[in-house]
Amino acid sequence: MSASKAPAPQFAALAAPFELRGVNFRNRFVQAPMCAMYSAPDGSATPQNVEYYRARAAGGVGLSIVEITFTDDRGSRAFPAELGAHNDMMIPGLSDIAEAIRSEGAVAGLQLGHCGPQRVISEGPIVAASPIPWMAGKRVPLELTIDQIEQIVQDHSDATRRAVQAGFQLLEVHAAHGYLLNAFLTPSTNHRTDNYGGSFGNRLRFLLEVVAVMRAELGPKRLLCVRLNGDDLLEGGLGIEEYSRVARALADNGVDLIHVSAGTYRAMDRRIPPMYLRNETFAGYAAPIRKASGLPVIASGTIHDMVEANRLLADGEADFIALARPLFADPDLPNKVLGGRYAEVLPCIRCNTCVGREQSGKRAYCSINPKTGREYQKALPPKTSRTISVVGAGPAGIQLALVTAEHGHRVTLWEKKDRIGGQLLAATRLPFKHTLPRLLRYYESALAWANVTIHLGKNADAASLTDEVIVLATGAAWWVPLEISRSATIPVLGAEDAIARLEQLSRRVLVVGGALVGIEIALALSSHCAVVLAERDSDYDDDVNLHARLVLMPALSKNRVNVRFNAVVEEIVGRTVSMTVEGRKFTDEFDSVVWTPRQRSTGARIASYAGSNLIAIGECTGARGLLETTASAYRSAMAI
Repeated sequence: MSASKAPAPQFAALAAPFELRGVNFRNRFVQAPMCAMYSAPDGSATPQNVEYYRARAAGGVGLSIVEITFTDDRGSRAFPAELGAHNDMMIPGLSDIAEAIRSEGAVAGLQLGHCGPQRVISEGPIVAASPIPWMAGKRVPLELTIDQIEQIVQDHSDATRRAVQAGFQLLEVHAAHGYLLNAFLTPSTNHRTDNYGGSFGNRLRFLLEVVAVMRAELGPKRLLCVRLNGDDLLEGGLGIEEYSRVARALADNGVDLIHVSAGTYRAMDRRIPPMYLRNETFAGYAAPIRKASGLPVIASGTIHDMVEANRLLADGEADFIALARPLFADPDLPNKVLGGRYAEVLPCIRCNTCVGREQSGKRAYCSINPKTGREYQKALPPKTSRTISVVGAGPAGIQLALVTAEHGHRVTLWEKKDRIGGQLLAATRLPFKHTLPRLLRYYESALAWANVTIHLGKNADAASLTDEVIVLATGAAWWVPLEISRSATIPVLGAEDAIARLEQLSRRVLVVGGALVGIEIALALSSHCAVVLAERDSDYDDDVNLHARLVLMPALSKNRVNVRFNAVVEEIVGRTVSMTVEGRKFTDEFDSVVWTPRQRSTGARIASYAGSNLIAIGECTGARGLLETTASAYRSAMAI
């Protein structure tokens, strides 16, 4: 939808333009400054950065705030591939990003930030207001000297100058989430006894000094925004009353806009909640900050419901709505919502694969949209339209069908079950997977919009497939090793069968496998069963990302799931399971066993299609998890 077309009436508040100090925003959508890790190792921008931001500006946001950007080459950088504004050599790349955003009609913003004690990369130095680690067991930071504080203020001034030269219209300084400026504001992390600690005014001093130099560099035609918590969400932290005082001071010192958030790294599970938690937003902090400061505010924090987003604006609780993960999943969300096509939005499922990768030093990618971060890889239009049969309508098959249909091919999708979805469909039966049904509904509609022919409840016969390309997307088989289970008199189920029979399983259950699927099944069963979870290694599998661990591990403990590491199941005889745990052999009795490890489909299955133009994708090729599965499908689709 172009900005000139009439917006959908139910989203009139989101569609309303806004003017602030001569800067015009076409609507109230804000791309939040989510770190995607697409920069070069030296902090310079890459084509991957540029095209990623171009796509979201083209998707219709009113304001795009480029991710946290470090300001010096000493201690401000948090992540390995973080964007930099620390020297003049960064200006050309930053200008490429700003020009890409502005060329698509959005206002170009850039966030500057100093990580302080929350430094993810292992190299030092780590600095903070006081020598207090952000969490017990983390590295103890060095306390900044007065000279160092003054240098950091100057660094923000210099970085702002570079951003202005690059063409950014708005600068945001990060004073939230436990980063350096936030650590100075909060008494629990600021024990200083000099002019930067103690009283409210002293703790605020550093932030106001940064604001003053940034305001001076920006001049009257560009905007200054501050990312500010409404609550630190931790014991001893500041709450909404104290942050309302901070907001008033910011308004008195030349700030134009406040971007309201909450939490620190210690409250990561609430700050970026995964699908296991309810959709709790931070929007409630926006209205008090707005009232206290008299400034326009950006509401943020897991606002995934656009009806609620529109209400927040219409009721005067906020002036803009920031979206991070929803725009990461679907860059065209604003155009779709305002164009009356809300049902066409690819919905973020809050799996947190994106932010989990960022926290582990990897580039962020999306498990349900493999185009994200790959916008710079332009597809050449196919020379001819081909006929394609896709066998298996799980995530891989669906992804390939959608992409190839978009490229003009004629696609037929075969699924042996009576509904598409594959393992995603099975996972919807887990009580905490409440984000998945909407994704499946989207897939069903998207396939119809793409004119993909679907045959449900049918096994594709190799002999009957005459299309020019045959794509095998049959997934991985859940299996139970016969040599272990042949003498069992209790049910020994694979993961998919267990999920289908969750309510039928009772009393004592052994779940084998500490990958994500095993943990989720153990948690689901623990509501009505006594569960033992056995993992053969010394830790959970790699597919359990940081954000899942923060929620799932306490949940297992609360529900009294007995987790045994270095546990190898050797035999099941009757009801008795023999296993070795930490090198010691023992036996235990159970009423059922759930076996969650998987093996990929056999070569014989693929060989049965020999003679055709065959492509195998997804888990039947050894890919693991949703991210690898959809990426595999996307790569193959781009090559057809």
